[in-house]
Amino acid sequence: MAKLYSLLKFCIFIAAEVYIFKNFGKLYGFIGLGIIIVRFLHSLGILRSPKIFKGAFNEGVAYLKDYKGSYRNKAAFEEASQIIKKFNLKDFSVIGIFYDRPNETKENEFRYSVGVFRKNIGFPEPVPEEFEIYCKTNNYYSAEFPVTTSLYSMWDYSNRLSMVIGIFKFYKSLIQNLSDNYFKKMYKVSGDPKTTIEIYSNDSKVEFYLPLFNHEKFFVYKYDEKPKNE
Repeated sequence: MAKLYSLLKFCIFIAAEVYIFKNFGKLYGFIGLGIIIVRFLHSLGILRSPKIFKGAFNEGVAYLKDYKGSYRNKAAFEEASQIIKKFNLKDFSVIGIFYDRPNETKENEFRYSVGVFRKNIGFPEPVPEEFEIYCKTNNYYSAEFPVTTSLYSMWDYSNRLSMVIGIFKFYKSLIQNLSDNYFKKMYKVSGDPKTTIEIYSNDSKVEFYLPLFNHEKFFVYKYDEKPKNE
């Protein structure tokens, strides 16, 4: 739906630009074209920067599968998205938990978990039994996360490219800020927290969290615990 809306908006902009050129002349036409280009670059995220501030990670439950290797695992996120659609998990979002920093660990050693997540808000309905069976037979496990003070940011994206740009900009800004002693003191960042969380909502937004406390409760990775012959 978001892709269709973006395409429709682009077509309207083009039609408006053609109308301006025909009826108001080249000067206004080029001004309109410049506005369209600026809006396009802004929607991609090229002209925006993510703001990082302190916020709360809401408690909730996740159903996760562990992976090892490159973080650029599009299939893992698509699988999680399909699970939400297949079992009609309306209150769930896709979640990714990343345990290693790319500038400190080799790519083939990256550890991360991907799955679906639901915040504990109100009185959530029990998950379908078919979903629980699917999780057990497809190496998903459940993990509960507490309310935790975190560094937080949010990014609106209109397509996959703008999403990738937002992710790149967030982590670049995060690494720069964590190397700044003033920033760490202002936000009371103790130690060297590394576990970052990405939550993708259905309205084309991604939320970023870096928990500042309860680190051990967010490190739920179990891949290394599996028997070697599995």
